[in-house]
Amino acid sequence: MEKTVRVEQRRAFDMALDLAATPDDVWRALTNAEELVRWFPLGARVTPGAGGSMWWDWGDEQGWESRIEVWEPSRRLRLVQHDVRPYDPEGRPLPAGESEASRLAMEFTLETHQGKTRLRLVHSGFGRGAAWDNELDGITEGWQAELRSLRHYLERHRGEDRYPGRARLTTATPRTEAWNRLLGPGGFVVTPTNPEEGEAYTVTTPGGQHFSGTVQLHLPRQTLAGTVAELADGWFRLITWTDAMGATGVWAGVATYGALREAVDRFREDAQARLERLFP
Repeated sequence: MEKTVRVEQRRAFDMALDLAATPDDVWRALTNAEELVRWFPLGARVTPGAGGSMWWDWGDEQGWESRIEVWEPSRRLRLVQHDVRPYDPEGRPLPAGESEASRLAMEFTLETHQGKTRLRLVHSGFGRGAAWDNELDGITEGWQAELRSLRHYLERHRGEDRYPGRARLTTATPRTEAWNRLLGPGGFVVTPTNPEEGEAYTVTTPGGQHFSGTVQLHLPRQTLAGTVAELADGWFRLITWTDAMGATGVWAGVATYGALREAVDRFREDAQARLERLFP
């Protein structure tokens, strides 16, 4: 069961996903720092319990810190961020004069359903205005891929360490043009060109690596995510997004759960060099 809803009236993202894992396994993946970095951030710190805190870090000074408001093991987790503003191209909050602050909440609930754990996430509290519109768009797209990454980890690689590699930059190129350039000549060659979730696909990277797997998410001209057989059943993802300042972010990443770190490092170096050529 997969259900994704963007609730415009209350400015929220709402998604439910069934996972072939126990509620205890899902809870640990959401609340244990060692588990979190196996599917979501690059770094994490957790002070458990109501009144505690959780920190997710993606490097480059990008990090989210949340206060734990509700801590009901294997049932319910509610994280709250106060005085949050949309982020600029470098991942820093916009100055006070450029956007209104808001109070964001992320509520994860777990329940057993037909032998699986149904995870529901409601991310709410987004303000109004163009900058917040872009922030909500990014959250809506991002969580759909990240929760599928969680499913992939729990169902295929539980307890295994992840080794990720990514390339990213910000450009003035409009988003649709940036996506076309990313998948055009000199970029990533994806077959079929418009793959559907659950469909087999292949990708040839700008560095000449050949990946194959199953599509986990495809939002046309926005996001493509899938498994990678050649990286020990790893993960591949391309993204473009519009940040709070109206610039376009471009991101390409892979991850392996095996001993294929050199292949990941090669991807990161080749992809970063190519992004800088595609978006000078």
